[in-house]
Amino acid sequence: MRIKDVALKNQRGFTLLELVIILGILAIISVYVFSSLPNTTLSLSGQAQQLANDIRYTQSLAMTKGQRYRWVKKSSTTYQIQNNSGTPIILSQGNTTVTFGTGITFGTLTNLPNNLVNFDGRGTPYSDTASPGTALSSNATIPITAGGETHTITIAIETGGVTLQ
Repeated sequence: MRIKDVALKNQRGFTLLELVIILGILAIISVYVFSSLPNTTLSLSGQAQQLANDIRYTQSLAMTKGQRYRWVKKSSTTYQIQNNSGTPIILSQGNTTVTFGTGITFGTLTNLPNNLVNFDGRGTPYSDTASPGTALSSNATIPITAGGETHTITIAIETGGVTLQ
């Protein structure tokens, strides 16, 4: 027998038990690291994106259907999309009201005194439900906050364009 053959016979890999133990240790460390990450930052970014998309969706509904739809802040943590008569519409999640995650709240809305933005059939934003309504006099802002961090959704006058900062 050659020396090379003897060396190959003496080499061993990991046993199944050793592999399972290593994977278990890695899983425990991963859970610990993941749970210690600040999850409000991720949640806040996601909620801000969802809010901006829902406002864009409201404007799109108004333009597609040729009638007014409005986005309405209902409380410090909830909002709805409503048709012209004030009936909430069912959203993609199957609910009529969106509720922010834990620790996420609205800041003070700027240039939206009625806590809503109403879009007409052309997509023009208004700050009330009257017809023809009060057009925005300047950009409206909707801040949401969590843990000292803020994301702001801005609605442009005349066009109703929505941006997220």
